Amino acid sequence: MGARDASPLTTTTLDRRGNAIGAWLTMARVSNSPTVATNVLAGAALAGVLDPGASVLLLALAMVIFYTAGMLLNDVCDYGWDLTHRPDRPLVTGAVSRQSALVATIALFAVGLVLLWLVSLASVLAGLVLIALIVLYDVWHKTNPLSPLVMAGCRLMVYVTAFVAFAWPPTTLLVICGGLLVLHLVGLTAIAKSEARPNVVGYWPAALLFVAPVYFALSSPLLALTDAIWIGSSIRYVYRRENRQIGTTVARLIAGISILDALVIARMDAPPQWIVVALLGFALTLLLQRYVEGT
Repeated sequence: MGARDASPLTTTTLDRRGNAIGAWLTMARVSNSPTVATNVLAGAALAGVLDPGASVLLLALAMVIFYTAGMLLNDVCDYGWDLTHRPDRPLVTGAVSRQSALVATIALFAVGLVLLWLVSLASVLAGLVLIALIVLYDVWHKTNPLSPLVMAGCRLMVYVTAFVAFAWPPTTLLVICGGLLVLHLVGLTAIAKSEARPNVVGYWPAALLFVAPVYFALSSPLLALTDAIWIGSSIRYVYRRENRQIGTTVARLIAGISILDALVIARMDAPPQWIVVALLGFALTLLLQRYVEGT
């Protein structure tokens, strides 16, 4: 979600190949799906689940399905804007019809809720809140000055949904780590929205992005340093005088969500393999973004 720049393999390229599947994958921004799965791992870890099993896998699948539905709905809601600014998008080119995208959105939300029902009633209720936030963002994000907060709320609800599936009441660490995730999302969404402006919104979005690595600096110094370096290398594309690359920055910062998840998992003293899984989610996101644009 947010600002969208063409990546090396654009929808136009996919359409020229007659690749209808590619058009759907582009709409769904499937390249970013690993970050949603690692959000679930982090949320479960915050609930004390340090040996993820079938329930965590169901939660991850449900959240990825919700994310996909939200991305499809985003294109449906942005159709008018894309006619002028993104004529390469699948709905505009006719590679996918708006009716088909809307039907797929509703079906995916329904499937996601069924998967959550298999986990717990609490996760279903949290999932309904998440759906409401996704719809609110997609319908109103272009003119809503608070849309970065709504977007951040969507990701926060992934943490919350995974947490309440296993534990209640919310803990202090859930609030803190969820807040750090919100700050990261607000920062990257504010940067994304600056694409349509002659200059970026200032340095406050960058400052928000660095709060998480500073917070985790003592508990996981190497991971925190890695996160800080990644953020710094990503935002350099934003503050140039010429050739600003907002789409590149946003895609990289989206991938960096999985590094933040790794920091959360490490904070909960999870087995090292789950930290590795989160970092693999980061690497997989970057790899997939080479083939399917992430913004």
